[in-house]
Amino acid sequence: MAEKGARTQLEPVARQMYIDGKSLSVIEAELNVSRQTLAAWKGSTKKPNEEFDEWDKGRTRKANFALRLEALLERELTFAEEREPGALGGASIDSLTKLGALVVKFRLEEARKQTITEAADRAEETAKQAGVSEDTLKKIRRDVLKMAQ
Repeated sequence: MAEKGARTQLEPVARQMYIDGKSLSVIEAELNVSRQTLAAWKGSTKKPNEEFDEWDKGRTRKANFALRLEALLERELTFAEEREPGALGGASIDSLTKLGALVVKFRLEEARKQTITEAADRAEETAKQAGVSEDTLKKIRRDVLKMAQ
């Protein structure tokens, strides 16, 4: 377990890891902070009369950012296609290229996370069929998900 009083250092790191898409189980394993503590930190950011806490809002903002980037790229590509040949300058083409690279980066990261999660599910199911204990199942899943970092 993390040392008592380490909250000021670990909570912002845990929050960013969660926003980046890591599960509480993976964060627990990496930071050596109990899941109950992480859930308490997360829950303490929920304001009265709001559906989501700040950690979930941050994760949603990040996901929406990727969608907005894709929409922006689509709009800019459509605009570029409607222009006369040679009408786009080098700076515009460079900007489109960089925007496209960002969109590809976000898509690849999501695909990678999905693949790792599916691998963790399959490993857990195989271990379960082999009669492995619940504690060992949790450890196997944590180890597989930790590889996703």
